[in-house]
Amino acid sequence: MYHKVSRDPIHSEIFLYPLEILAIDTRPVQRLRQLSQLAGAEWVYPGASHTRFAHSLGVMHIAGLYAERLFQEHSRRRIVRLAGLLHDVGHGPFSHQFDDVVYRRMGLQDGHDGHRERILLELMPKEMFRAYEKMSDPGKKEAIRKDLKQTIGTEDVSIESLTHLMQEVNNVFKGEESGSAEYNVVQGPLGADRLDFLLRDAYYSGTTHFGVGAVDRIIRNAYLKMKDSKTILCYHVKVLDQIYTSLFGRFMMYKNVYFHKTSRAVDLMIQEILSLVYKPLTLPERVNELEKFLDLTDQSLLAEVKLEARKILEKHKVDSEAEIEIADLSDDEYNLIEAYRILRRLETRDLWKVIVEIAFTAEGADPYVLSVGIVADTLQKIRLRLEKLVDSKDVPDEDRKIMRRLLDDFEVVFKSDTPYKLSLVHPQEFVNSNVFLYDPQTDTIITLEDYVKSYPAYRLLASNLVQIVRIYVTEDVRELLTRYNVIPSAKLQLTTRW
Repeated sequence: MYHKVSRDPIHSEIFLYPLEILAIDTRPVQRLRQLSQLAGAEWVYPGASHTRFAHSLGVMHIAGLYAERLFQEHSRRRIVRLAGLLHDVGHGPFSHQFDDVVYRRMGLQDGHDGHRERILLELMPKEMFRAYEKMSDPGKKEAIRKDLKQTIGTEDVSIESLTHLMQEVNNVFKGEESGSAEYNVVQGPLGADRLDFLLRDAYYSGTTHFGVGAVDRIIRNAYLKMKDSKTILCYHVKVLDQIYTSLFGRFMMYKNVYFHKTSRAVDLMIQEILSLVYKPLTLPERVNELEKFLDLTDQSLLAEVKLEARKILEKHKVDSEAEIEIADLSDDEYNLIEAYRILRRLETRDLWKVIVEIAFTAEGADPYVLSVGIVADTLQKIRLRLEKLVDSKDVPDEDRKIMRRLLDDFEVVFKSDTPYKLSLVHPQEFVNSNVFLYDPQTDTIITLEDYVKSYPAYRLLASNLVQIVRIYVTEDVRELLTRYNVIPSAKLQLTTRW
């Protein structure tokens, strides 16, 4: 079949087939070139400047390897590869930070995954048809018609047929609820999305020593089996060590790269910028108008913050944000100036500083629920210690003045962070995703949880969920807080059992 080849540092060569080429040459996919794969981590790992576009090609490639192993039909292979290619088209600027602020405030609980459906069904058919119409090469057009015929049964390239194609792609993502094999191939516990971002992020961050296991061996030992009248994805029991290696690599990448204290400081500052500009830059309206959404990228958003802030400075006839009178600003102007201040700090790597870090596990409970109480307790201890010091005659007036200001601006100065839960190996993740182990010798389908119970060595590796709790300060008052013993001990004695 007609194809092109994209050179890639992770997978060497990625083959691109006709319908994939057509999808790639659209604005929603090309826009992914302007979205960083790792927003905050770039401030810690300078090489981690790769994009969601390259990642999406990698996910398509790994999904294709899975598809060649598992599916005989051309149609299923092509749909799964397209799902891998298009899985991230719903991302906003700064990706997961946009999820946590903008999409959440808009009520889109599934974030970019929820917005992806609109882009696939409302925008991609028109974009792909426009790309097809612009093609001058009759051989390429013929190849697209042939690929479409083999995939959905018609060679008529139209808005209607491309909408049908995108509906089939979207059905892959709808399979999350039932744990379909196609969904797990793309975004399951060992799916193409996870395998590529771990390989790619480790490579560009310079942390390849963490590794993600033998991807080719894992895929080669994947099976489709029937369970409760459903087709499910299974892995040969003999590759369990490779599975554990991949899961350990994931844990180490989250611990050392994604949730690095400085990476998260930048993430939180970006979240603050997004929260401040949510209304002044009409982000909800621009998300809902898909044509405008395509113009929202990492750098375009930051450039817009600068432009709008400089307009405000010119309006008020001052040269810098430090000179402006807050009382003279409208609410929108104030928010834009505050966002600009944070942006200027990012430009000089003047980042928020962590003062408390607590990591804990909780047996028989969701550690995130407990983390809310830990954050409240820690902040309360800091507040009470500051209040006591302010009333103390032993504290010099200059230090007491700073402490009063910290109390007055407590919510502004002290910021908490409770990122996603970490796990080394959590068998329930596989059960929830409808992914199993398979023993060909006995023709038995086994849950990872049950298999681990039979092998003590694996039980030792199984981990409870790990929660990280951090408190940051938005200005560097660490020396003062340390000198007066304001920062509570990070030691945590916690045992929660059923």
